[in-house]
Amino acid sequence: MNDSIDSREQLEKEIAYYKKQLDQMSGESIRHDYIRTSLRHELKQKKDAFAVLTILQKKFTVTTPLDVLFTETIKAINGYLGMDRSVVLIPSEAGELFKPAYSYGYPASFFNETEPIKIHLPPSYVQPGGSILVNKKVHPDETGVEIQNKLSIAYFAGVPVLHEERAIAFIISGRQVERIPFNAPLDKGDIDTLTAINALISSVIQNKRVLELRIQKAELEKQREAVTEQRDILERTLTELRNTQAQLIQKEKMASLGELTAGIAHEIQNPLNFVNNFSEVNGELVDELKTQLATGNLQLATEIADDLKDNETKILYHGKRADAIVKGMLQHSRVSTGQKELTDINALADEYLRLAYHGMRAKDKSFNATLQTDFDASIGKINIVPQDIGRVLLNLYNNAFYATSDKLKAHTPQLKADSSQYVPTVTVVTKKADDKVLISVKDNGPGIPQLIVDKIFQPFFTTKPTGEGTGLGLSLAYDIIKAHGGEIKVETKEHEGTTFIIRLPL
Repeated sequence: MNDSIDSREQLEKEIAYYKKQLDQMSGESIRHDYIRTSLRHELKQKKDAFAVLTILQKKFTVTTPLDVLFTETIKAINGYLGMDRSVVLIPSEAGELFKPAYSYGYPASFFNETEPIKIHLPPSYVQPGGSILVNKKVHPDETGVEIQNKLSIAYFAGVPVLHEERAIAFIISGRQVERIPFNAPLDKGDIDTLTAINALISSVIQNKRVLELRIQKAELEKQREAVTEQRDILERTLTELRNTQAQLIQKEKMASLGELTAGIAHEIQNPLNFVNNFSEVNGELVDELKTQLATGNLQLATEIADDLKDNETKILYHGKRADAIVKGMLQHSRVSTGQKELTDINALADEYLRLAYHGMRAKDKSFNATLQTDFDASIGKINIVPQDIGRVLLNLYNNAFYATSDKLKAHTPQLKADSSQYVPTVTVVTKKADDKVLISVKDNGPGIPQLIVDKIFQPFFTTKPTGEGTGLGLSLAYDIIKAHGGEIKVETKEHEGTTFIIRLPL
């Protein structure tokens, strides 16, 4: 009996032992199955990620547009990772708000709402390493709930697309339901896959940027070469213009000198004629004197001697006059030293007026004009560079005579029938006003059209026909007066005349 009890107890112990062993083997098998399942899931995730990355790498180049990058990416994510819906959010104008730009898996009318969809993404989600994950185990936070409601997606993973550590987009991809065993629940592996895909996008964008910078650099280099070439051309052109300007200025000076010389030649002819005439008369008187002395007529001889003395006085006067004119010519033709000296402005204005008038008559013997002067004797001498101010006056006089001559030619056919004969008139007035000296040169020519009044002091601007003016006379006059601390202005009225007014400091 006892043997029977012992056998039974022994059998129970053996059964319990083998049961325990069986339980341990069953638990180990379950654990191995779980590990195998996890490994299979992880392997599938990596395989799917590799497939997506391989496909996208083949499609993406540095020339791929940004919209193609994003649309092809979310198509591949849905197709290879078993997602239902994917959205690319981009920053909106306001701070942390992002708005949908590209989507896949949604009805066509989903994003055509009156109110545009905007998602608030905190900084922690859009910085390097940021992400969001919602599944059956991971419950959504406030942002997750907003995404679920506004984008109508139950379970999802989202990661930022970074460029230079700044989020340029945020990709969200997920499913409406979790379909086990076809698709395992979303987990960190899906975050890693999306991160790898976004890293690829960031790399393509970076390469695009590098290429754009290279293109820009090459373009800038071309522009720099073009600018350098243009600069060289402009420098050569500027040098040529300076040379041309110097030649034109010299031509203007020579032209004024030529006009002055013509006036001087005409002016000097009068005293020379007197000298020649009185010299001839004196020769005859000397012969007559000898005759009277030979006959002993001392009274008549004395009268002839007195006439000779008078004639010699006149010869001396006109000789000195000719000498003064020649000296004036030399004074004008001499290169200006730029040194100011006390000068009788009235005498200077009067002398150059007569010289300019005779110069005009030397070119056109039929030309006659009335010269009117009103000089303020209280001015006295002023400190100026006489050659320079003389050149200014000569230019203004020449322009005045040219204008009146032009108007005269226009009136010539009508003069016989017109009771009011046109008489060219040039008026020169000097006046002392406070600490200024005013010199006005007025003509009754055709005047200057209002459209070009503002241009007359510009270099190379002229209303004269080609070959008759350089366009530098008034420009040089303006510069000379400015250099003297003065100003020159013009008052004109069409068909009535022009007045140039010079103001010089005393």
